[in-house]
Amino acid sequence: MTEHATKNHEAIVDWAGDIVALVSHIEEALDHQLKLSTNSATGGAIIRELHDTVRDEKKRAVAFQESVGTTPGNPVIKAGSEILGKAAGVIDRLRKDSIAKALRDDYTALNHLVVAYTMFHTTSMALKNDEAKNFAEQGMRTVATLIQKINEALPAAVVQDLADNKQVDVVDAAVVAECRAEIDRIWSETSHAV
Repeated sequence: MTEHATKNHEAIVDWAGDIVALVSHIEEALDHQLKLSTNSATGGAIIRELHDTVRDEKKRAVAFQESVGTTPGNPVIKAGSEILGKAAGVIDRLRKDSIAKALRDDYTALNHLVVAYTMFHTTSMALKNDEAKNFAEQGMRTVATLIQKINEALPAAVVQDLADNKQVDVVDAAVVAECRAEIDRIWSETSHAV
């Protein structure tokens, strides 16, 4: 392999490791989240779907990483894993509160993952690596779908949490559909703002 090809390959290997580390930490946090109690079947269902999809995404990422190889002692992976491990610990502490707060944290973590996939996708296109490009594109689609599902589930989860909270009186629990429509409208309107 030429020096140029070796450098390009190492860049793909590094990104694969970063993706595996990130998705592994998200799965670990979701493992804990499965234990949350909820009065809402919808809340439990979305958590299960997020968990199962992230678990499958991790398997796909590990398989891709095995196909391209690893770089022993990659400092980016080590530093990233340490940061993500700390973030997962913080998320675990926050997740004891409610389904809505757990979904908020998942939304943040999944946006981190979709940004990583976006950067990997751009890198693989710049390096003319179709295998990596296709892998990253599928990851972007999977994670973007999960983020949209959280957008859909979050209003109901917030209203349920408010109803379960004895310190507040829910004035209008029927706002869920209106909130979902508003969220969809705002995302649609701003998607062409660039």
